[in-house]
Amino acid sequence: MNLRLYKFDALEKELKGLPPLHRIAFAASCCERLLPNYNAFSFLENWGDPSVLRTALNEVWQILQGKPVDAALIRQLIEDCEDVIPDSDDFGGLSDMEAQEAAIAICNTLEACLNPTPQQIIRVANCVTNTIDAFIPHGDKSFNVSESKVGLKKLEEAIASHPLAVREMAKQSEDLRLLKQAEKLDPDFVEWLRTSFNNDGKSLIDLA
Repeated sequence: MNLRLYKFDALEKELKGLPPLHRIAFAASCCERLLPNYNAFSFLENWGDPSVLRTALNEVWQILQGKPVDAALIRQLIEDCEDVIPDSDDFGGLSDMEAQEAAIAICNTLEACLNPTPQQIIRVANCVTNTIDAFIPHGDKSFNVSESKVGLKKLEEAIASHPLAVREMAKQSEDLRLLKQAEKLDPDFVEWLRTSFNNDGKSLIDLA
């Protein structure tokens, strides 16, 4: 099973075969790779509060380690995260979009703790796709493919073949494969999933 960027049908099929907590674990792993983008934005713009998102995501990992879900706390954490999402009208750069997607992904993962449907998890995966889709054409100066030159389909094919996209989809595929093999989420496996993206603290698009 090899996932491809933009192809959510295969992901949905895999998610349907996973228990609820396993689905949440997949989403949380995605969020870990997005969160450094928010940190980079906050440092660049001197705005926001990365600790709010970190606290929220830590709560998800604690739930995956066996902590009971506190619905009221989850709702409060979602509100806290929404409060630190940057408004594009105030910034208007690529970095604020990347920060938005990171925060939205964590909000959606928190929602998944209350309603872990495949569709809810796909919302998190969509934040990953949005981030890659926006960054590669505009943030990678060596990428010289544009919609005006080749059309949308060819552009998406080029983005999906980019090393950053290939690496991310390989990680998602690996996570799903191992989650399918795990009958239960034991603490060692959860900790591995939380820390397994070895990129020197950088995000899925190599920002820190």
